[in-house]
Amino acid sequence: MIDPLTIFSGITLSIIAAFCFNYSIILNKKGLLQGLPDINFDQGVKSVVKSFISFFKNRDWTIGFFLGVIGYLPYLISMNLVGIVVTQPVTSVGLVVLVYFAHKKLNEKIGYTEIASFALMIGGTILIAFAQVSDIFIEILNIALSLILFNLLLIGISICLYFVALKYKGKGIESVLIMIIGGMITAIGSILSGALILTLNSGVFFTIPLLGILEIFFGIFWFEVYHIWAFISWYGLIIFNIIGFTFVQAGLQRGKAVLVFPISNTINLIIPLVAGLFIFQQTFQNYILFFLGVISIMIATIILSRFQAKIEKIETLEKEKE
Repeated sequence: MIDPLTIFSGITLSIIAAFCFNYSIILNKKGLLQGLPDINFDQGVKSVVKSFISFFKNRDWTIGFFLGVIGYLPYLISMNLVGIVVTQPVTSVGLVVLVYFAHKKLNEKIGYTEIASFALMIGGTILIAFAQVSDIFIEILNIALSLILFNLLLIGISICLYFVALKYKGKGIESVLIMIIGGMITAIGSILSGALILTLNSGVFFTIPLLGILEIFFGIFWFEVYHIWAFISWYGLIIFNIIGFTFVQAGLQRGKAVLVFPISNTINLIIPLVAGLFIFQQTFQNYILFFLGVISIMIATIILSRFQAKIEKIETLEKEKE
């Protein structure tokens, strides 16, 4: 089992990452409402790239983007310390940032429901900490096939949903489908983050003094299976996070936040959790505490996501008035 100090450190880093991720969404949304062009997938990759070039010219959106990138440093360190099954659920506490923003933006009082949700999140995090998670002892090569098949399944489902979304362009369900796709693709990035950490812990890396990082960036040229896995995991997590991020931004532009945000947040919690339990095979001394913790965080996530919907609604009205 992982010692308490390591668990505490991992959870703390996960919370820091969560705040970065969630506040970056606020800044992204603020930028998108300042006249930035829509992301239209049916117009091809060139159109999407042109939209992002325009995004980077917006100060708020750009700051939000880089804040989200910075959040991946504590996120990856946390995953190395406590694994994906602890890191991923705890990142949901970042919704507190959105609640605070909604409170300041809308001047809305935080009621008993929200206070109860905070308690559920804190309590859920504590329960997960006391569930006594195991370290990951499995070899990356032993789970390679299941890892590939699971990710291919997610990619296949995402592609099918994409074509369904095209048929419902301009309708309410389009934003829901786009955010589901974004959540699933981003989840692949999270899973590959876990694969990268597991590969790096194999002990065959950093044979070049001071330049060991090159073994990740150019691992395919080592012609050795661990280096190739590190190469695939590293560039895979970057590519899938960028694609997932693109779909999330498109979903944010299309609104329907009452449905969009709870679904997206729940997907980002559940899929990596399933991978952690059944692919990376992390275990707990007390599964009851763990699942009670996850359920508590999930309920709180769905409840607090309504603040995202209110932010979306008020900002849309402000944009229409302008």
